[in-house]
Amino acid sequence: MGVNELADNQILKAYHEQGYFTVEALFTADEVEGVLKEITKIAERYPNVPKELVQIEPSVIRGEHTPESVELGVRKLFQMAKHNDLFRNLAFHPKMVQIATTLLGPDIKLLQSMLLMKPPHFGGAKVWHQDNAYFRLTPNHVFGFWVACDEATLENGCMHVIPGSHKQGIGEHGGVNDDYGLLQPPSIENALPIPLKTGDALVFHSEIFHYTPPNRSDKRRRAVQYHYAASKCRRSKEGNTFNLEAEFLVAGREAG
Repeated sequence: MGVNELADNQILKAYHEQGYFTVEALFTADEVEGVLKEITKIAERYPNVPKELVQIEPSVIRGEHTPESVELGVRKLFQMAKHNDLFRNLAFHPKMVQIATTLLGPDIKLLQSMLLMKPPHFGGAKVWHQDNAYFRLTPNHVFGFWVACDEATLENGCMHVIPGSHKQGIGEHGGVNDDYGLLQPPSIENALPIPLKTGDALVFHSEIFHYTPPNRSDKRRRAVQYHYAASKCRRSKEGNTFNLEAEFLVAGREAG
């Protein structure tokens, strides 16, 4: 369902009942091109970048694959809005802020920024998980944008979700780093794939079950993922092993 065709109350209904909705052309072609150029600039500076910013595919680190360039071996850019002006400015994108304040209220923070790269041929899967299992925020007024910077397809690893699963609470998770996921994952047969055109976005609740398969195609699959949280949210100590802090305030004020 596209945000352009929905009134705010319908957006809220879809979000609360299904845990997600889609937005057509959230980013313009020029905005996507700007993101892709900035990715290349960051990759060209590697390893002379902040340590957390560029994360390489594990199979490249292990020497199982040798990509043609550093950029083609990158799995993820992490918290790039903290380190890069273009990605910081992107957090204040008017369309994203409008949706965020509709879902969360006037006081919002950018909780986390990532660029999920999934290179062709060997880009790894992201296991079934819930994002608030990482964040452990209460109340769970947290959601993510997943914006396709390439066409996202079944073949190159588009997002898969279990509609309505955000109502089940946080399931038990285990594993480390990108292998941190649900100990009892759902069956892929029950999953709904969300293919997207370049510039389209998936907007999803922080507790919906989701997963991306590996990229075995010859196409790249890059996606911007920004998570926003209501300023009033606080970290729960229960089950919190990542201790992630919000990046910065986006709208309104800090909650007292």
